[in-house]
Amino acid sequence: MARQKPRSDFFTFAVHWLLITALSVSLFTGLRIAADMPQSSFASNFSGLLPQGNVIFWHLISAVGFVALFAAYAVFIWRAGLWGRIALNRSWRTDIMGGTDARGWWRALNVLIYWVAFAALIVALITGLAMGVLPGLMAYPLAAMVHEYAAWVLPAYMVVHVAALAFMGGVSQLLKIFRPTPAFGIAAGGAVIAGTAAAAMMMTLERTASENLMVMRTDELPDLDGNPDDASWGIAAPVTVTTTRGANSDEGVTDVTVRALHDGTDIYVLLQWEDATRSQKHLPLVRTEAGWQVQQSEFSIQDEDDYYEDKFGVMLSRGGGIAGDHSIHLGPQPLDNAPEPSGGRGLHYTTDGSVVDVWHWKSVRTGNTVMNQIDDNYFGPPMVPKGEGRYTGGYSKDPKDGGGYAMNWEEYSDDLVTPVALPRDPSMLSQFQQVNLAPDAGDDIGLFLRESETVPYDPALDTLENFPVGTILPAVIVDAPMEGDRGDVTAVSHWENGVWTMEVRRKLDTGSEYDVAFLPDAPTYLWVAAFDHAQTRHTRHLYPVVVELE
Repeated sequence: MARQKPRSDFFTFAVHWLLITALSVSLFTGLRIAADMPQSSFASNFSGLLPQGNVIFWHLISAVGFVALFAAYAVFIWRAGLWGRIALNRSWRTDIMGGTDARGWWRALNVLIYWVAFAALIVALITGLAMGVLPGLMAYPLAAMVHEYAAWVLPAYMVVHVAALAFMGGVSQLLKIFRPTPAFGIAAGGAVIAGTAAAAMMMTLERTASENLMVMRTDELPDLDGNPDDASWGIAAPVTVTTTRGANSDEGVTDVTVRALHDGTDIYVLLQWEDATRSQKHLPLVRTEAGWQVQQSEFSIQDEDDYYEDKFGVMLSRGGGIAGDHSIHLGPQPLDNAPEPSGGRGLHYTTDGSVVDVWHWKSVRTGNTVMNQIDDNYFGPPMVPKGEGRYTGGYSKDPKDGGGYAMNWEEYSDDLVTPVALPRDPSMLSQFQQVNLAPDAGDDIGLFLRESETVPYDPALDTLENFPVGTILPAVIVDAPMEGDRGDVTAVSHWENGVWTMEVRRKLDTGSEYDVAFLPDAPTYLWVAAFDHAQTRHTRHLYPVVVELE
């Protein structure tokens, strides 16, 4: 009589393949997220093989799936009376110590690695929550390191698990997962209910990660002077957001405190965040024997984090969601038939036709004393490539009618550049000559020139007599406050004792198609990001602050 081939039950069959799917999604999306960090050389080596696009969303979905499957399988084992499959009992101890046969030892090893995998899954879940949902739970660098190690345990478990099954029963034992049979129907039903409940619990927990910012209506409004001591701010309830993964900041973590008021017409926002240095060296030009050279390290790939100004970002959305309302798409080419993003990190764009309002404060270019503005930008649907210059996906600036700033070079080069303008009086540059060009050194003044202080570049003026070797020339030329949509956010900032303070004013509803309005009967979703003299490597948080008007 032929020996009956081993079979699995339908529930175990389904759980195994769903786990493999969840693990694959989690591992490859996690590697894509890790590859975005400069210190993750391992993940970067596999960049061409990793998924692109809205991988943050799918990474979180896989985590919810893991928790649901874990809960479902635990209930199934209990209800089906199969605890013996994974029990660390006396029989297991005998087998793992050598027992009587090799098959029993492999069976005991298989049970042990079940528990190792369960522990790794729990650790990965806790550290994942610490990084995204509960960022204050543990130090971010520690959470990220432990999360990575725990994640690698799971594919290792799969390899050892398959090997153990093969040694226990050969190919027939491995193939049983392809031969399911009806069994344990009642237990499976209870397991499905438990898994669904666990998924719902996870999704509820994620929703609790969003804090509410109540915007009180008042006629006692603050003066926009960068001073947070106005009495009116005392009645505005603060919300503090922990942001992570930034360049140059302490362990990549920056806490941002937000307060807001409105008077029925305008909204006033107070933003405060820690930054050890006031960085105002935005790509300065330095005179060499051969000409002018831009101070930079990776500006050519839009990834400068040495010679750059401090910046701050605010994203506003009507739809909520995660990571800027799903507007963050990672990878070297997340859009087919579009140019690769500079630096290969990804693009900002929306896929549903919506607009994410972006306030992009640039401490030298727009936060200067001439303009006192935030550059009003937006993320929208992907733009049609123009064939020249940097392609930014759906990231663009609101239209303006005048004013603004310009970079002081005719065409950028990593070698030498020709300035667009020179100071009307070369002695005007004396104020900049004591600036410490070390990237991490703080600055007492902003490196910019007013347009009215300059004259068009003339080689006859550009002499070593007027501009000796080592002369520092600002790369930013400021005209006047921006007019039109792009200039409708006023912001006055002040840095003192390691803290930036910024007071912001904008109309509740500008009427612009590029802006998101603050409405009395609907929430507005807000994210913040701090740039510590970094071009693109800002801090971030997944879940938005829910802004509601009183």
